[in-house]
Amino acid sequence: MIEQIKGVYLCREEGYVLVGVGNFVLKILSDAESFSNVEFGKEIEVYTKVIVSQDDIIIYGFDSKRKRFVFEKLISVSKIGPKSAIKILSSSDTEYLVSCIVNGDIEKLSKVPGVGQKSAERIITELKDKFEKADFDSDSLEAIEALVALGYSHSSARNAVKKVRKEGDNLAMIIKEALKVLSKG
Repeated sequence: MIEQIKGVYLCREEGYVLVGVGNFVLKILSDAESFSNVEFGKEIEVYTKVIVSQDDIIIYGFDSKRKRFVFEKLISVSKIGPKSAIKILSSSDTEYLVSCIVNGDIEKLSKVPGVGQKSAERIITELKDKFEKADFDSDSLEAIEALVALGYSHSSARNAVKKVRKEGDNLAMIIKEALKVLSKG
């Protein structure tokens, strides 16, 4: 259908962005993080998934192909619809979700708002083989969680851990080194 939309960013409200395309203004439902740092009037690219239902045609949009891919996989899971998938993506970092799924970590996945124990089991069962091996092991995931608990954003914490992670590092060392990176700005 519609793979991608290029247009002018107009505003962001709870759950959606408005994008000007020619003489049209499109309301595109989105997760909380996509386009959160974009300034009014900037040209953006929105990677879309159009869902047609009996009552409506809804455009879901994301700031990366990866996020759209994860969204499409989530909605393929039984009993998880587009609204639930958006809520899940809004509540957690995409790579964190993928890592939990690939590593089969039901406990961590069930802590994500919008995902209970049964949903976590279903997501892991149905999607575990749909993603390539994750970038983060369990120590890295715990370090990211600890940094988020200290007030850093998921994306900042993930990037810092990715930068400092070395084979053989323990959890304390990963957090210590990531905090050094984050303190430098």
